Amino acid sequence: MNSTTNTVKMASVIVKLAVGLAAIATTVSSNLVMAQGAADGEQSTTPITLRVYDYAHVDQKALQAAEGEAARILAKAGVIAHWADCPTKHADAEKYPACASATEGTEYTLRLLSNSMAAVQEKSQEAFGSAADCEHGACIASVYYDRIQGLAGGNVAPSYVVAGRVMAREIGQLLIGVTYRSRSGIMSASWSHRQLGMLVRSEILFSPVEASAMKARLAEREQAAATRLAEAGPGQLSHAQ
Repeated sequence: MNSTTNTVKMASVIVKLAVGLAAIATTVSSNLVMAQGAADGEQSTTPITLRVYDYAHVDQKALQAAEGEAARILAKAGVIAHWADCPTKHADAEKYPACASATEGTEYTLRLLSNSMAAVQEKSQEAFGSAADCEHGACIASVYYDRIQGLAGGNVAPSYVVAGRVMAREIGQLLIGVTYRSRSGIMSASWSHRQLGMLVRSEILFSPVEASAMKARLAEREQAAATRLAEAGPGQLSHAQ
């Protein structure tokens, strides 16, 4: 009798151990799936097309270098920039086919302004750029290139580095929202001459929260554009083309 009782107890213990191990295995597996999902989210990228209007007549090599610096910073945040040069005169439109074919869903405008144009748009002499809220019209970021060149002339940093970081900041401002400010980093509240000198001497990137916000805004606009195209119908699309 005792032998039978002991056997039953042992079997019960074995069953409980098996259930416990199964529960642990399930929990570990679930955690791994969640971790993988988070990693996949961090590695996801979202494209953005930027129409570039060079009113400051920047040297082409310098402009490409600045775009490269901005693209590098944006890529770290999972935003892949595509640049489309655009004419500053209507008569030159045919010379810039990439501008006309820029995709509508993630289209944003970046303007490089001269000192005289910056003075009209921006009262503060400390500002190096600005951004317009996409919710109230076109998505336009402006970079005051002549001011940046003047700062770079003071041996703070190469002009393309300063310009590229200002470009990235203003594009980030477009995507996150013009009222957003951070206490530090690329989205800090203001970039004075002294602050910018410190910022360009070290690496500055978007925070993970800022990166997620940018990609979310891009996804929202792309979805909205796709919805508009679907609602337009084939007839209206062919007419638009």
